[in-house]
Amino acid sequence: MRILCEACGAVAEARRVARPGADALACSACGAEVALPPEGAPASAPAPVPAADEATWESLLARWGDEAAHRGYLDAQQGLEGLARAGARYREVLAVRPGDAAAQRGRDEVLRRATALGLAALPRAAPPRAGGGRGKWIALGALGALLLGAAGWTLAAALRAGTGR
Repeated sequence: MRILCEACGAVAEARRVARPGADALACSACGAEVALPPEGAPASAPAPVPAADEATWESLLARWGDEAAHRGYLDAQQGLEGLARAGARYREVLAVRPGDAAAQRGRDEVLRRATALGLAALPRAAPPRAGGGRGKWIALGALGALLLGAAGWTLAAALRAGTGR
């Protein structure tokens, strides 16, 4: 399991440390003990991470308080896969530091960008043709004129039949 160590700030593999009464996790980079994830927290399956992404993340960790660094990290992510990796990293930080404002903003920005990409990928309906309604009105007018003519012819025929001619 990969963790974000609060002591050294590195994203490292966690190793189990046997303690009397309970096991604990320790950072493989510095050896500091870290808190276990809360009960019921979903276990994330690590996906292969490109080396460039790892370097970009390490650079972001070094400048965690810099908003421009977070924007640059998210701008470097390509497509939904990159945003999914970024979201997972921000979730890892929030699991360790639940109130971290920068991680919350990063997670929210990942969701906003992923939603925009997803919506942009949806097929669009063809826009209605310009002037498509004009033909309907012309046909409706012609039908009205035809009905008016038929009604006039019927009325004239009925009046002629009533006079005996």
